[in-house]
Amino acid sequence: MSLRITFASMVLITLAACGGGGGSGSSAPAASTSPAAAAAATSSSPFAATQSSSASADLDLADRLYKGDSRTPSGFDIEARPSNVYGTLSTRHLKNTDLATGPQAAGPTFEVCTNDMAQALAWSETQATWNGMYSDLVEVRSDSRMFEMIRVPRFDVTAMLRHRVFRCDYLDRSGSDLRSDIGAAGSFNQRPLSADELEKLGEYLWQFTMFNNSDFVVANSTTASVGGSLVHTVRMAQLVRGAVGTCDTVQIMDWAHSMNTTSGAITRELAIVRSFRARSASGSTSICS
Repeated sequence: MSLRITFASMVLITLAACGGGGGSGSSAPAASTSPAAAAAATSSSPFAATQSSSASADLDLADRLYKGDSRTPSGFDIEARPSNVYGTLSTRHLKNTDLATGPQAAGPTFEVCTNDMAQALAWSETQATWNGMYSDLVEVRSDSRMFEMIRVPRFDVTAMLRHRVFRCDYLDRSGSDLRSDIGAAGSFNQRPLSADELEKLGEYLWQFTMFNNSDFVVANSTTASVGGSLVHTVRMAQLVRGAVGTCDTVQIMDWAHSMNTTSGAITRELAIVRSFRARSASGSTSICS
């Protein structure tokens, strides 16, 4: 279903993902050292299904971190920037805290959902002001996963805002809290509950986290069946820079979504797997002993 509204001077622009999605809201995943996260890295956990390390793999990860030009592996389902995009693009999922006032705005944060396009439009209208200027609605799109409202600020027609709202019959995130790296992550309501669909969801949500940032790279993305659950794991590396003249630390972590194959309920975990030291000098990357 698609509704188009003509806007004569509109120019498409660059993707700059912000807001929404899932996972950590901070650049340093503090929750990864919690007892729950530590337990997730044991041999009985779904994280054990991820690939083992090797010296060459560590060197490749460190090299990718320093270069910063290959942040996801081949096949990772990341949203491509449109070829005709030139200016600033802000893409965000609307959250309950965007719409709440008073004490409710300080509560748990999650992306809202609806099956009613009119409701999605109304929520978008409450967020139509950007940098102090109203943004005109120029297009509305929908598919089986979400509604998307495209807006262009009146003071800058080279900028574009994309407001997204999940369909509840696809994903209901109520009961989740994006400020936490562990715990409930909502309910996947699309059927069938397949490994492929969970992987697509996990990789999509990753794009709206602080992991999709400098000093992070994705090593691999895997899905496994564990008991009565499907588990999608994004193994990442984070570069923690040391003092000048010393080695840096590369921290390997797993960000996983486990989905109950009967109910569709999803939980998430973040676990530190291990770390190693590396350095870059004169354009060459090496592993520190």
